[in-house]
Amino acid sequence: MPPLPRFLRALGLAVVCTLVLNACTTRDAHIQPDAAFTPYIPAFTAGHISARSPILVHIADGQRWRDTTKAAIQDLFDLDPSVKGTVQWEDDRTLAFVPAERLEQDRTYTVSFKLGRLIEVPNGLEVFKFQVSIYKQSLDVKVSDMQSLSATDLTWQRLIISVYTSDDATGQDLDACFSATQQGRKLPLTWEHEPNGRFHRFTADSVRRGDKASLVEISWNGKRSVPMDAATLPFDVPAIGDLVLISATTFSEDEQYAALQFSDPLDPNQELNGLIGINGAEGVRISLEGSKVLLYPTDRLSGKYDGYVSAGLRNVNGKKLGKDLSVELEFEELKPAVRFTAVNLKSVDVRVIRIRESNVSQFLQVNDFAGSRELARVGRLMSRKTISLKTADAPDLGRWNTYYLDLSEHVKAEPGAIYRVEISFGRHQSVYPCEGSGEWRNRASAAGRMNKPPTTMLVITTTTTSTKATITTRTTTTRSAGIPARLRTSTATRALRATSSHRTSA
Repeated sequence: MPPLPRFLRALGLAVVCTLVLNACTTRDAHIQPDAAFTPYIPAFTAGHISARSPILVHIADGQRWRDTTKAAIQDLFDLDPSVKGTVQWEDDRTLAFVPAERLEQDRTYTVSFKLGRLIEVPNGLEVFKFQVSIYKQSLDVKVSDMQSLSATDLTWQRLIISVYTSDDATGQDLDACFSATQQGRKLPLTWEHEPNGRFHRFTADSVRRGDKASLVEISWNGKRSVPMDAATLPFDVPAIGDLVLISATTFSEDEQYAALQFSDPLDPNQELNGLIGINGAEGVRISLEGSKVLLYPTDRLSGKYDGYVSAGLRNVNGKKLGKDLSVELEFEELKPAVRFTAVNLKSVDVRVIRIRESNVSQFLQVNDFAGSRELARVGRLMSRKTISLKTADAPDLGRWNTYYLDLSEHVKAEPGAIYRVEISFGRHQSVYPCEGSGEWRNRASAAGRMNKPPTTMLVITTTTTSTKATITTRTTTTRSAGIPARLRTSTATRALRATSSHRTSA
């Protein structure tokens, strides 16, 4: 067969390229759900979801049903790219597509739901199309501890490595992605996985400390079942004759402390007061856990401080550190704040009511901390603001986003007073389409039984003393027209610190 002319070959190549590009564009193109489906499908799974999540579709009440048997509903969902799975009833009006295997990380799936096979709908509404995106799997890996296998012979050590995954890694062969080597020698790894599927740890055993310092390289590389970027975490192993400070970490949630990790178990019989401490701290309680020293300041600290370690510090074999060390410790004093999550809301209303210390006993005669009876008599409105939720780090209002509310912008703490913080929203603050509107803005996530949600008020009660404040939360609701928007708190109780001169935020 004679060769094709050059222009025909070029045309054929252009057609092929066009087909490929069109296919990619079609698969990745954003699909805006048709607002005409709102009376029939008020809620469905949307936005970013876990690779192990089902895909839910909720059917509105009052429909004329067709065949709803187990066999009939199996073909209602089509996913592109194609995914095998089963369909089941989550409740009497919610269908769930359960994938047979994990969905692909960092992938967008187009879902075609054959609504016309399930209920009677007008012409043109037989198939409802929407999209879900799967979280990209990423890792945070760090060496959390170094332990000696013997109390006196420090030749052999083990490393404890913590691994945090951005998405549930259950079912992924995470273990096979990791390796650890020391001077070309592969180290045995033993894994543990938390039930939530996101926190993992493994032990790298048989780490040898020789006459010279060496390097352990912890490497990971994504496989087909665990797509991730390849990386290596180096860890310096000190020589066996060297007592070394490996790391210094501070913790400010709950009881504040600093953790100093040393290469060797320390002599438990030595007096640590004067050998280790924090410059500028009035008092420090010291606790020894093998090779780790925990420093608890008696007064809470904020900002940068110098931790010191004396040259006379000894390990279990009497080996001294040999030189004075200074390490920077930064304590982050968390400002009083409220953290809550919201979906399909563009703003919320915030009110802060103060109950002065002189009125607290009167208030508590008829209320618990989250009560609201007789507020007009004992309380005073301190602040009323509308807070926009359209922030740069939460661009998709149609998925759950976490927000922090700075109390210092609303009230100055008064010791002994109670502050009632109310977070609420109304219909005008929802970005979800109400029935009858021609607009469809960001979807409400379907999760379990989904009745038309009420307007929500989140109540946070803050009580302050001269040393601390505590928060309790309660959610109250009042019925309104269907607004598939949500508001919830992510923490029920949280300790706060406030003094008469400290500006708190609510």
